Amino acid sequence: MKRGTFRKNSNKLLLATLALAVATPVYAIPATYSVAEAATKTTFKDVPKSHWAYESIKQVAEKGLVAGYSDGTYKPSAQVTRAEFATFLSRVFDGNDRTPSKFSDVGASHWANDAIQEGLAVGFIKASDFSNNRFEPNKAMTRGEMSRWLANGLAHANADYGKAIEEMANSSLTLIPIPEFYGGGVNKKDLPYIGVALGTGLLSGYEDFTFKPNGNTTRAEVATILIRFMDAMKKAPSEFTGLQELLEVASTGTNILTITNYKKTKYTGYEGVLGKPHTYLNKTGVSTIEHAIFVDTTGSKPKGIFKDMFYNEKAEAPLLNKGKYRIYYEYTFKPNRDVSLQSISNGSDMHFASPVMVNQSKVEQFNIASPKSSTKNEFLKGETYRYWAQNVAISRPGEEISSHSDDGSLFYYEVPK
Repeated sequence: MKRGTFRKNSNKLLLATLALAVATPVYAIPATYSVAEAATKTTFKDVPKSHWAYESIKQVAEKGLVAGYSDGTYKPSAQVTRAEFATFLSRVFDGNDRTPSKFSDVGASHWANDAIQEGLAVGFIKASDFSNNRFEPNKAMTRGEMSRWLANGLAHANADYGKAIEEMANSSLTLIPIPEFYGGGVNKKDLPYIGVALGTGLLSGYEDFTFKPNGNTTRAEVATILIRFMDAMKKAPSEFTGLQELLEVASTGTNILTITNYKKTKYTGYEGVLGKPHTYLNKTGVSTIEHAIFVDTTGSKPKGIFKDMFYNEKAEAPLLNKGKYRIYYEYTFKPNRDVSLQSISNGSDMHFASPVMVNQSKVEQFNIASPKSSTKNEFLKGETYRYWAQNVAISRPGEEISSHSDDGSLFYYEVPK
């Protein structure tokens, strides 16, 4: 199956792991430079004020979280090792609890042994995550691994973060807005932790929107991440809109209550119809709703954690600032005859048959399953398809969104008058 095409019963996730080795940092102290000076230095000769991370690096150095090297450098572009990151996070928590390490390659004399023991006690390090009883302290941290440690650290500070991790881990509705979700290159077990990292803003995607779970992080980037992490520790999960969107999707298949002004009524929401068949009145086939993802396009800028996944701000700019939300529905559809996207929407319930394709650039960037044409008969009789298409909802008071499945199950939302 080619990348970017809509799929017939394809698996969403591919598993992959990758860890890259990195050279051991040099800790030798020149005769003219003392250990105390290396540990207390807060500005570094290789981090000028013009460096993008200068302020963050200065802050973490002043707080004693990250020390420079003995030669007066910080090495901002160097990759961060497991031993180093364990040390940085242990300094954030600065607790007294320790859990003895059973790692065969981290002895009592290892410089990071105490930090690793604190990590095990706090829980941001899980012994079960490592194979063959080896910690590999000099291995570079991957972004997926860093997400796991950071999310576990937040869970130690606030149990509600632990509940958020569990909810996304145990739900079949979890949707993380990174290209690797559908395209592969991410370990499925890392997804809830990446969700917490994205939802709280601890980590973000790159310019091409990829998360690069198997990529590494530099010492400059880690300085910024540590500042964000300490800020997040002071907040509850409910204070992060992006995380609340992800949790609502994991719970109900939609983010409508978090990102829009629609409210639930006395009837059920989307969760009442998910996966339930709806037979089209024009007899073209049977459809089910699997997800209903909203992007706030009511103002001059799109909003929501899923905006980059579905909405092309440049190409679809005319859709902005008109008091409307974009709805991106994921459907399962089994046609009764060969039909096009437009054909199945004619005479059918609008929420079970969106007539507009997802922007093609987003289809390609995020590996989204979606038709290539609205008029060609891409849905063939006898096949079952899972695909995305888009619709619209108006934010005006009194507006409602509703529909039902064949068994009478109903979803109903409205904008309060």
